[in-house]
Amino acid sequence: MAGYFSYFPNVYVGEGVSTDEPFEYRLVKNIFRRVKSREDLAQYSTLFEAYSVKDGESPEFIASKFFGDPFLDWIVLLINNVIDPYDDWPRREADLFEFILEKYGDTDAIHHYETQEVFYNGLVYVPEGIEVNIDYRTTMPDDSVLSPEDSRVPITNYEHEQFENEKKRQILIPTSTMLDKIIEE
Repeated sequence: MAGYFSYFPNVYVGEGVSTDEPFEYRLVKNIFRRVKSREDLAQYSTLFEAYSVKDGESPEFIASKFFGDPFLDWIVLLINNVIDPYDDWPRREADLFEFILEKYGDTDAIHHYETQEVFYNGLVYVPEGIEVNIDYRTTMPDDSVLSPEDSRVPITNYEHEQFENEKKRQILIPTSTMLDKIIEE
């Protein structure tokens, strides 16, 4: 089975650095060409299976598990619009902690604040999880103002990055019928 880059077009690139030297051309793969899945595939939900990537699973592992061929990892990446497998693929828990330390320096520092769920007359007046600033206070319909602790909750750097990492775990795997069509196309 051919690998991901075998489907990329070839292009001639000129070689030669001095003005008195004639150009020589070398045939290479055009790695700057970006391939992406068709936009209309999302409407065919029966052609894909939802999967949650487990800690430490790589695209190669998933391709081997579902397709029987680790070299079809490019399909897993393509269908899920993973451009950079280092940043767009879920990190292992140990790697996530190191990433947060490197990025922020402190895993427990406050990244941002989010609203707390507030009820009024038995109905949700303010839903939880909306990003707000540090000065946010909930003003109720009766003009009373809730305390900061009742209005918002701090989200740490770790909580924020863990949430973002968990979103990356939800991927789609094409069914065998769809797999054949993707390879053919």
